Amino acid sequence: MEEYEMGGGVHRSQGGASRGVVVLVLLLELVLDYCAALPPLHKKEGKQTPNEIVSQHCFWWNGPMNEQSKYPWGCTQWVIVLAVLLLGWMLIASFLPMVSKQGVQMHGVNNCKQIILSLKLYARDNSSAYPDSVHEKESVSANQVFRWLFKDGIVEAEGIFGCSNSMFVPDGVIGNAPDFAKALTPGECHWMLLKSQTDTSTGDAPVVVENAINGSWPPRWDVSAQSGSKRGRVWKGNKIIVGRNDGSVAVEKLRTDGTMDWHSPSNLDEYGKSWIDTLTPEQIAKLGYWDIEEK
Repeated sequence: MEEYEMGGGVHRSQGGASRGVVVLVLLLELVLDYCAALPPLHKKEGKQTPNEIVSQHCFWWNGPMNEQSKYPWGCTQWVIVLAVLLLGWMLIASFLPMVSKQGVQMHGVNNCKQIILSLKLYARDNSSAYPDSVHEKESVSANQVFRWLFKDGIVEAEGIFGCSNSMFVPDGVIGNAPDFAKALTPGECHWMLLKSQTDTSTGDAPVVVENAINGSWPPRWDVSAQSGSKRGRVWKGNKIIVGRNDGSVAVEKLRTDGTMDWHSPSNLDEYGKSWIDTLTPEQIAKLGYWDIEEK
């Protein structure tokens, strides 16, 4: 399980790319120093050397390039410099796909955290209950349950209910108070909500998850190579974003059949128990997610 520290991982990856640029510049300076001391293969009289040209234009350079080099530059020096630049670019470019992937995933993690925070704010004024417990008779989908967060003035924009690489995209139109009828219309909500939970339910309960193929228990996701951006899609490595009732968010790996392994080592507490072990058989029988509305 990749805990929310994954966010830190993104920063570390970005920092690694930045440090790679710094290392490349320092390495280039050393190479330039070295090349300035190499004897050239030839030099034409009366022409300005590359060393002199660079020293005039590279304002950041305060090393031997601003001094009279022992030898003017030749082909050998330029071949070495170009080779170092090419190698450095290849190293930096290798970081970019990882940073891009984690940055996109991080967008979904942040959205999930914002949704859970909004539910907590709602529960504060509703005896620890989430919207579906307060308005159970009026709720038939995750879209409708989350719409109560607009009606109570907790959420003002739909953006957090979307996610990267998803076919369910909010259009930014929420309608007018008090109904906000245009908020989270069909096809605009990416996230599902675990039914009948409260702010005081077990902290490990997976209250907010990415949309699955089904809302019934157990939920299942499409782990086939053709999942793409359609309903129930997964991230690379057969992973999904899971938001817990304690506010933590993680990217968790699915089983080969597309279901969650609630008894994997990462899902067990210090006593070797999973959140689902705290439930009675009757409570487990009632488990399910508020499903999303499709267009």
